[in-house]
Amino acid sequence: MDDYAGRVLADRYRLPLPPSDEPELAETRAFDTYSGQEVSVRQVPLPEVVEAEVLDADGLPEGFVARDGRVRGMSSRTATRRPADPLVRRAVEAAQAAAQIPDHPRLDQVFDVFAEGGSLWIVSERLPARPLAALLAEEPLTPYRAAEVASDVLMALRVLHAHGWVHRNITTHTVLICDDGRVMLTGLAAGAAEEALCGYDPVPEQEFEDRDGTFRPGSDASRGRRGRPP
Repeated sequence: MDDYAGRVLADRYRLPLPPSDEPELAETRAFDTYSGQEVSVRQVPLPEVVEAEVLDADGLPEGFVARDGRVRGMSSRTATRRPADPLVRRAVEAAQAAAQIPDHPRLDQVFDVFAEGGSLWIVSERLPARPLAALLAEEPLTPYRAAEVASDVLMALRVLHAHGWVHRNITTHTVLICDDGRVMLTGLAAGAAEEALCGYDPVPEQEFEDRDGTFRPGSDASRGRRGRPP
């Protein structure tokens, strides 16, 4: 537990202390005090709310009448969005929907999604792996290994597409290379939350399962949600 002496999220996830010369990392490990396991935690910053306040020439608030009739000015301040904010709720719900995709060996598992302290937090399994970006920084992949990585990523995408999801967050940082050589795709929940924060609805239309186990798009009544503004 000495390794996790930083802040505690959701009264449950203990973070390590950040380096003294660096801000808190956007993605880091954490200790789940409920399960006793290490997990990964990713931070998605929430946009701030800008609140305007009308002031007079002397910096007095709106409603104060100056005797000389001087013109009021404008001031603004930023406020942190709260979990009850409709935009935040939609982002949490989008990430939670992405986490409902059945487990697959090419996709990471998301355990928890919540908003706290001006950020949305996504808790997922901690994998013995490194981002593809870290490997490429050391040396290029061989053609054979590059084909293997691409094949595994395509397999993960097939699974997502079968459930109606489109992964718009594929980078060398969301593709992980495990110590045993497996390739895993991450970042779907974070990408879904970011899309929702931008006013889009990333959650696919309602699905149903055919007798052969294939997922098909839902009825026409469920269409038309994608791209709906907040």
